[in-house]
Amino acid sequence: LSHRMGKNPLLAVKVTRITRGLLQHMDPDIIHTHGPRAHILAGRASRYPGGHSLVATVHGSYRQFMAGNGGEFSRVTRRLKQLQYLGIDRYTAGIADRVIAVSDATRDDLVKGAGVPADKVCVIHNGVARQQVSDEEIAAVRGGLGLGDARKLVAYVGRMAFHKGAGDLVSAAAAVARQVPGARIVMVGEGPLSDELKEGVAAEGLRDRVMFTGHREDAVSIIAASDLFVLPSLSEGLALTLLEAAMTSTAMIATDVGGNPDVVRPGETGLLVPPRDPEALAAAIVDLLRDDSRRAEMGAAARRLWEREFTVGRMVDSIEALYGELTADRRND
Repeated sequence: LSHRMGKNPLLAVKVTRITRGLLQHMDPDIIHTHGPRAHILAGRASRYPGGHSLVATVHGSYRQFMAGNGGEFSRVTRRLKQLQYLGIDRYTAGIADRVIAVSDATRDDLVKGAGVPADKVCVIHNGVARQQVSDEEIAAVRGGLGLGDARKLVAYVGRMAFHKGAGDLVSAAAAVARQVPGARIVMVGEGPLSDELKEGVAAEGLRDRVMFTGHREDAVSIIAASDLFVLPSLSEGLALTLLEAAMTSTAMIATDVGGNPDVVRPGETGLLVPPRDPEALAAAIVDLLRDDSRRAEMGAAARRLWEREFTVGRMVDSIEALYGELTADRRND
């Protein structure tokens, strides 16, 4: 089921009523939810006699949310938000027969931070589908960005928002430009900080070094055309963009938060840096841009990792196995 809930409480009541009717009519064996609002909706709507199991996928814990967004709030608001999201995690665990965490860090936060029973939580990583990007597409992307083959391209794909750490990449850009004059940074995406980030780039005199494309349907092609992919997030569950970078054999630099280390294996598929540390981020970018062979080795290792652990097929197989386990348990009860 797919339905836009919004924030209107009356609409939420209506959606709950509609969903309850559909569930009673369909009588599913399994209800699978994604996201806090869906968890709450399913908890309300599924209160009817039946043999269904409820599976809830948690894409980010309350700790990850606060790590990425807490700096935007006052102390009082931060505490209220913390209690709100902690309550949602605990509510989700209470109503669900099984909770899927998308990363090891999310699982640990749920178990150690929110008190969710460990035997109720399993890790099933996100997956991305195979996408072929031809040499012609790569050449077209680089040409469209005004780059020749000799230019080094660093890509960021994500929201221009506080929790994504895009500002830290802009802060690192000046040091990268000084030390690797041929480097260019492309920032793909939109968000509340778009104008502020562009102003920061202009103030540093880096308009010819840092490009903003807005939303792009060919974001995967841009990643494939890049020499390096960077994700400076303050928090993450498990970013699909990292999986896309791995799938396209692109070396990665990411912050050591959330599920990033599940994909960015230090020295193997990329480098990890501390969050909110533009100097460390710049140093890591410069380090890899200056070492073509090391980047190539990391990109190849990232591709192998994606094939082993982060394909859509592997994710679907794991979810289907969980469904089978739950339905078998129901039949045996």
